[in-house]
Amino acid sequence: MLRFNKSGLNFAKFAKMRMPLMALLLIASICAATLLFGTVNTFTVTDGKDTHKVRTLSTDVNDAIEISGFNIDKYQVLSVNNKNNVTNVSLAYKFPVYITVGEKTIETSSTKSTVAAILKNAGYSVDQYDMVEPSLDTVVTDTTNIDYTNIDYVSGSYKEAIPCTVNTVYSSKLDAGVTKLTEGKDGEQQVNYTAKVVNGVTVETVVDSRITLSAAVNGTKTVGTKKPAVTTSENVKQVSTLKPNKAIELDAKGNPVNFKKHITVQATAYTYTGNNCSTGVAPQPGYIAVNPNVIPYGTKMYIKSSDGSYIYGYAVAADTGGFIKSRPNNVDLFMTSKAACVAFGRRNVEIYILE
Repeated sequence: MLRFNKSGLNFAKFAKMRMPLMALLLIASICAATLLFGTVNTFTVTDGKDTHKVRTLSTDVNDAIEISGFNIDKYQVLSVNNKNNVTNVSLAYKFPVYITVGEKTIETSSTKSTVAAILKNAGYSVDQYDMVEPSLDTVVTDTTNIDYTNIDYVSGSYKEAIPCTVNTVYSSKLDAGVTKLTEGKDGEQQVNYTAKVVNGVTVETVVDSRITLSAAVNGTKTVGTKKPAVTTSENVKQVSTLKPNKAIELDAKGNPVNFKKHITVQATAYTYTGNNCSTGVAPQPGYIAVNPNVIPYGTKMYIKSSDGSYIYGYAVAADTGGFIKSRPNNVDLFMTSKAACVAFGRRNVEIYILE
């Protein structure tokens, strides 16, 4: 409460009360001025064509760009600098760029730039072998399609077999028809190559060199050319006294070289009975008795034992006998004596039908 003394108002006390109030008002004024004028920020925003000057309490460049009317999603900030308490923002319009690699297309964005820079920013490393359309130095200023073909040349190697071959040789030391085979062994080689890879796919492979690691060992097929010793029936001791029209060729085992049929039968022997053969000819070594239902009369043949120890020789079916009832497939060989018949006995013989 203000009090007045006898002389009037107490000015000393009143002065003491006014000083704190004035200080508070001064401080408030200073704060208000600072709030109104010290936090206002000035920006100039330009895209090279249009320039806008804005003032805002925000210090965020993106806020200034939006306030100036530019769509931040369609522009890229190139530079921000401050001069004379004004923040200068330089923008560049960015547009979609489509990059096609093989069957895959990706979308990216760019400002005015060269194709080379756009590919680099997209993560593609272009070298001298790659193909690019438009060319790398083309300046792109608007939506563009870029065809990029990545071409790599990759070197490598692998191992493969060297096939052995089989060489055929002829030898007179081996009998004709005999073949002897010596197996070979494959070798191994290293193949060095360069592969052309287009967009990750190998499209061509060129062999650069082949290095032999182990040589192939060829096999050998030896074919015998030695002809068996050939003789004739004229040079063989035989029981038969009949002579064929042409000497019978015999191989090294004493068998006829040419014949129509070969059979193995059991043979016995007989000698003179005083009668002619069934076909009317006089008995003679070489005329034999047969079952005409098995071996027709007049059949010409060559007869010998399987081991070649007994050679009856050239024979003709000319007679028959009672043996055909008990032994219809057997033959009887005519001998000149009973002793020869007994010596022959009964044995298996090889009959080669000639004609």
